[in-house]
Amino acid sequence: MAVAALVAGLVAFIAVLEGLSVRRHVVAMLGTAQNAIGAMADPDLDDEAKEKHAQRATLLMLKNLLVLVAIGAAACLAAALFVVGGSLIGLFSLATAVGIAMSWSFILWSTVGGIALWLLLAKVGRKPGAEAKSDVGGAEVPYSPLDKALHNYAFASPARQIRLASIEDKLWDRTIAATRAERPVFVTSLARAGTTILLELLAAHKEFASATYRNMPFTMAPLLWGRVSGLFYKAGEKAERAHGDGIAVNLDSPEAFEEMIWMAFWREHYANGHIEIWTEKDRYPEYEAFLARHMKKVVAGRPGAHRYLSKNNANIARLPLILAAFPDAQVLIPVRDPVAHVASLMRQHRRFLDLHARDRFARQYMEGIGHFEFGAALRPIAFPGGPESAEGAEHADYWLGYWIAAYEHVLRTAPAAAIFVDHDALSTHPVLHLPLLAEALGLDDKAALLSALGMFRSPKAAPALPGASLDLLRRAGELHAALIERALQPMQIDRKAV
Repeated sequence: MAVAALVAGLVAFIAVLEGLSVRRHVVAMLGTAQNAIGAMADPDLDDEAKEKHAQRATLLMLKNLLVLVAIGAAACLAAALFVVGGSLIGLFSLATAVGIAMSWSFILWSTVGGIALWLLLAKVGRKPGAEAKSDVGGAEVPYSPLDKALHNYAFASPARQIRLASIEDKLWDRTIAATRAERPVFVTSLARAGTTILLELLAAHKEFASATYRNMPFTMAPLLWGRVSGLFYKAGEKAERAHGDGIAVNLDSPEAFEEMIWMAFWREHYANGHIEIWTEKDRYPEYEAFLARHMKKVVAGRPGAHRYLSKNNANIARLPLILAAFPDAQVLIPVRDPVAHVASLMRQHRRFLDLHARDRFARQYMEGIGHFEFGAALRPIAFPGGPESAEGAEHADYWLGYWIAAYEHVLRTAPAAAIFVDHDALSTHPVLHLPLLAEALGLDDKAALLSALGMFRSPKAAPALPGASLDLLRRAGELHAALIERALQPMQIDRKAV
């Protein structure tokens, strides 16, 4: 009878927790904490506003804590009624019940049974369509309050991430030392130029290793956090990412997180509403050593790989520095028709302006990982002759001027060995351009890229840009032609064969 009373008490305990919506209050408490952390890390809030957020969060968390204590007390009382009640009417002694409850067998089976009952009640009580999306791309901002709090905690202190990386250095010292990471490839261009498809194309190749969504939010410790996140997060099915561009991702998809390292060491370059450019004179030995170790860690995380792969749009602001620091690196620069490119930039800017207005964390996420290309997070790179703030970004001429300034800078600073890729030609005739790309990159298996022909679709006709300056359109067209002159061309295969 004592066992039956204990089981009934356990059922009552869980039923009360579920009936009084304990999970909803826990989620609310985590959400309050996440919002408070986000407010503390928000550079757009002054100290007074941050203090108000902290005060409001403290009161809300205290309220939720009191509610949770009350729910816990009610659940304990419900469980006690069965055990104490049974002993009072003489069905068993209280000492006997306590002895059974403390035995390892009861603790084990009651734990298993309690978890099963909890999950069953949760499933029965869940409304249709209310399942949480766990995939990275399954919603515009598919993170739970706990995920958001964790991300904001990681974003709030680059120094904390660097310390975590130092711990990782010690834990994986032998692995890092023994890892071969040679001829890294840096894919870079303005956003929407075709950098993502090149990243996915090469990341599928066995000799490359790239950061993935699984490395978030502690991206500077990929080995350590990769082990931890693997215990809790499964890759799941791929779903479209927040850009709404048809590219599907999951936790194991490659992504661009390298900029977090640049921000950690070069904070002064991101002030005043724009990003300053770098030159080969801006050598920083501590940073270069850190990134070199990071490359090895990323490569060590993928068995069989020996080349680091990075996609980082902001790297076009530091091409000479990258090649000075890593002489064996290869830089891959896709180039897209300027009218289609500008139209895509404007479309994404509007999309993310709307998203950031509805969800502050979406902006904090982009700023935290160093994606300043769109929306309320926009901070243009201060290319000579280009915009130095987000003012005017609703107009086509802003983006045309930015495009021109960016690629004039690229033509001036890109090393002779930089590999320019005609994105439109590659998308239209991948069977001609993929072997050329494989040859330029010196891939071990040069035929492997041809298996990815299905990734490419011929680009649509470039849309009109209402209100665009005819002079800017002319300059962009001439600059595009000069860029394509440097791009890989199929006829180069014939020249080599002669």
